[in-house]
Amino acid sequence: MTELRDDVSATEEPSPGPPTSEERLLRAATTLFSDKGFEATRTRDISTTAGMSPSAMYVHFPSKEDLLFQLVRRSNERALALVLKAVAPFTDPIDRVRALVREFSIMHARNFRRARIAQYESRHLAPEHREVVAETRLQIRVAAIREVQNGIDQGVFLIPDPRVAVLAIMSLAVDICRWYSPDGEFTPEELGDINADLVLRILHAPGY
Repeated sequence: MTELRDDVSATEEPSPGPPTSEERLLRAATTLFSDKGFEATRTRDISTTAGMSPSAMYVHFPSKEDLLFQLVRRSNERALALVLKAVAPFTDPIDRVRALVREFSIMHARNFRRARIAQYESRHLAPEHREVVAETRLQIRVAAIREVQNGIDQGVFLIPDPRVAVLAIMSLAVDICRWYSPDGEFTPEELGDINADLVLRILHAPGY
């Protein structure tokens, strides 16, 4: 049986008591989709890895694609909530962007498996599911652009176009999930601080 080295505990509040059947399937799919890819993973693999009968998955998810959608949707919704929460305690544009970049980067390290699925396996989603995910991703991008534009408007960030900066912000954070390993050189928090400094330099913030 595949070892369930999953990042579920870092991505959502654990349920009291043992995991439900649905949670076990989600954890199994997280490991398998991340390590093997969506196409190479059979529904039987998911059920077996979860310690359930081969047909058990269909009790909770109508298809393998729907299970993928639930993982991707939840991952993006958590990312949006995190971005909004990260900036809330601050008023200074530098502090807000630093918090946004730091937390967004940490999330992609701590939750590298689910983030990897959201970024690289979402191409397998049905068109209607891709639309749902695309809308949430747009909200994340708009939120980030709003923060950078606010800094430009206040004369703090010396760049002409926030859209380019936001591409850099997203790329730095998102790419972490592609290569990150818990046994690697940097902790998620260190990566968050490194990326925050890099982004503030890109923005030509005072002192960077």
